[in-house]
Amino acid sequence: MLKVAEHKAPQDSLETEKFLSAQKLYLPVSQHTGRPSRICVEKNQIVEKNQLIARGDGLISASLHAPQKAKIVDIKNWYHPKLKKIQSLILKTQPETENREPLPALLNLDKTSKENLLKTISENGIVGMGGAGFPSHVKLNPPKKIDTLIINGCECEPYLASDCRLMIENLEGILKGIEIISKLIAPEKIIFAVEGNKKEAIKKINLFLHTKKNNSKIELRVLKSRYPQGGEKQLIYSVTQRKLSGKMLPFDAGCMVHNVATCYAIYKAVYFNQPLTSRVVTFCGDALVKPKNLWVNIGTTLSELVEKEIIKFKKIPKKIIFGGPMMGDAVTNLANPILKTTSGVLFLEKLPKEEEESACIRCGRCVNYCPMNLVPLEYAKMAKNKKYQGLKSYYIKDCIECGSCSYICPANIPILDYIKLGKEKIK
Repeated sequence: MLKVAEHKAPQDSLETEKFLSAQKLYLPVSQHTGRPSRICVEKNQIVEKNQLIARGDGLISASLHAPQKAKIVDIKNWYHPKLKKIQSLILKTQPETENREPLPALLNLDKTSKENLLKTISENGIVGMGGAGFPSHVKLNPPKKIDTLIINGCECEPYLASDCRLMIENLEGILKGIEIISKLIAPEKIIFAVEGNKKEAIKKINLFLHTKKNNSKIELRVLKSRYPQGGEKQLIYSVTQRKLSGKMLPFDAGCMVHNVATCYAIYKAVYFNQPLTSRVVTFCGDALVKPKNLWVNIGTTLSELVEKEIIKFKKIPKKIIFGGPMMGDAVTNLANPILKTTSGVLFLEKLPKEEEESACIRCGRCVNYCPMNLVPLEYAKMAKNKKYQGLKSYYIKDCIECGSCSYICPANIPILDYIKLGKEKIK
C-alpha cells in the first residue's frame, strides 16, 4: 500500500454545518449497485418529506425517498457524476406546513425480529455509503456465517473528512447501528478499524470502550495511514490476515465490512424510520475560500450551493471531482447532484504538474503497488492497441480502480484511465 499526501487539514477539525433547504432537488434513480429504482410517482404530483418516490426494483436495488416536501416538476435524464446522464426525478421544494420529522420507531431491539429489521432497512433505501452503494438489506443477509464484523472508519482517500467528523459528532448513533448489524449477523468478533491520523475520533471511541456502560465486544484497531487501506479486501487483510482472491467476496472469508456512515444510516432507519435522504459531505480544495463539512440533502446540486454562497470560490476551479483525488469521478459542470454515495467534492485550481506520457520503462512499480496483485502495465498496453478482449485474461475485472498504478508511474502513463476504458469496452 502507498503512503500518499493526506491533505486532511483543516476540514477534519471543522464542525459539520447544515444545508437542508435546497430549492430544487435532482434525484437519479441509480444511486446504488444493482438495478435502478422504479419510479412510483407522477409529474406534477406533490410529495411529502420522506415519501417513497422510486421503489427498489428486484433484490439488488434500493428505494428512493423525497428529502423535502416538493412538487415533481419533471422526470428526465439529468447529470450523474459516474453515469454521465440518467433518468432522474426533478423536485421543486415546497414550504413545510407542519413538522414531519419521523417519530421514534424502535422500542426494543431485543424483541425486534431479524426479518423486521431487514425490512425496515430495505424500505428506507439504505445503501453502503463508502462508495459502492451496495443495498444494505442484501449485504446484511449473507449466505454464509460471518465470524468477524469490521467497521470501516479508515477514510484513506486524501482530502475527505466526512467519516471522521461523523465519528466525532455522532459516535453514539454509529455504535447503535453496529449493535443492529450485530443482531442481524451475530459475529464472534467486532473490529472498529480507524487510521491513526484521526486522533480525536480514536480518543472518543476509546473513551466509550473503557466506560462501565460498555458491554459490547468491539475492539478498536488503529492502523497506519496508508492507501487504499479502506478498500474492503485490503482492510480485511490488514485486520485479519485473510487474503481474498479477485472472485472471492468478504463473506467467503467469514467477514463483513460496513462503513461508519452506513452504520449511522442504519441506526436512523431502525430507531426513527428515517430514509436515507441526507448525508455528510466534505467540500474542499484550493479553489474554495474555505472547506466545509455539510449535512446536505441527496439531490442538492453544486450550482445551488454556489449560488447561495454555501460554498464560495476564490478562484474558478480547473477540476471538480466527486469523491477523492485517487478514485473520484471528474465532472464538467456544477449541475451534478449529491448522491447517497457522495462523501466529498473536491474543487482544484492548481493541478499537479501534467507531464506528457512517455514510454513504459517496465520498472514494475505499478505491479509492486497494486493491492490486488495485478499487472496494470498490460492493461495500458492492450487498451492502447485496442486489444480489449485480451484484458479478460489479465483479470481486469478484479481491479478496484484505486489509482495506485497511475500515482506511482514514473512515465506518467494514465493507467487508470486505460483500465476504465478497457472495462467499458468489454462490458
